Amino acid sequence: MTRVVTVTLNPAIDVTYEVPALAIGTSVRVATVRSRAGGKGVNVAAVVRQLGGDPIVVAPTALTEPDPFRSGLAALGLPHRLIPSFGTVRRTVAVVGADGLTTILLEPGSHAAPDTTGRIAATVTAELAGAGALVISGSLAPGLPDDLPAQLARTARAQGVPVIADVSGPALRAVATAGAVLTPNRDEFAELTGHQPGSTAEIVARARELIGAGAAAVLVTLGEDGAVAVTNGGAWHARTAGVAGGNPTGAGDAAAAALALHLARGAAWPAALTDAVASSAACVLRPVAGDIDLEARSRRLGAVTVKELP
Repeated sequence: MTRVVTVTLNPAIDVTYEVPALAIGTSVRVATVRSRAGGKGVNVAAVVRQLGGDPIVVAPTALTEPDPFRSGLAALGLPHRLIPSFGTVRRTVAVVGADGLTTILLEPGSHAAPDTTGRIAATVTAELAGAGALVISGSLAPGLPDDLPAQLARTARAQGVPVIADVSGPALRAVATAGAVLTPNRDEFAELTGHQPGSTAEIVARARELIGAGAAAVLVTLGEDGAVAVTNGGAWHARTAGVAGGNPTGAGDAAAAALALHLARGAAWPAALTDAVASSAACVLRPVAGDIDLEARSRRLGAVTVKELP
């Protein structure tokens, strides 16, 4: 199986509340509660496994036992290498209404111990042996340097391992020149480039500037408008019709998981982009991030249209 190393630098316990509707300022009865180990890299690993890959999760975690993040990964059956670093693991709360509207509450992460950066770097370096891809996802816990994703990306590229960086803000700016595949959404892309793109042509032009500055490739996710991928070899826009409403929390993580497996296997970019869009659309049908509707993905694979762009 294809081995994918995922890095979660600000892990969480993801709590999902399903409610009839969310009205601010009122009491709301929760119909269903789900809780699991989370963070974007964990979601990626869970989808990689469902797609037939062999994931391993690298993340900092709590110093004390019992550690719900560690036990949560075990409950999910996800192999992991954890670095004890801080007091408690934060929670994220997704409130999902019956109409599909989702409100997400994000607790701040705990402050990482001073030696955490070096221990994460050493762990990732060890796990890259035999890996097909590295995925670095999500925010950074307080105390971790903004250039840590860039450090990890350069280490992986030096070993010939493709890297996907799904980060934002200063971390995205730092990793943009480190040889990674960047996967920003529309707003993150605008922040990175300093321009809000008004067309796919503008996305392609700005993405090519990023590639010229050191990115391996750029995949911009556009929600219901699909995604645009730009590489040294071409540019493509993939879309799928009739995207159903649901919980979009892990859609980008599902796309990153599919893309990682294709990059690890040396697949052509149009095929990788097709699967990324299909997997993303199939993920929103599930109530929690990190799950994917495999039957829906199979249907979507045949419904995605890919247009080559100039």
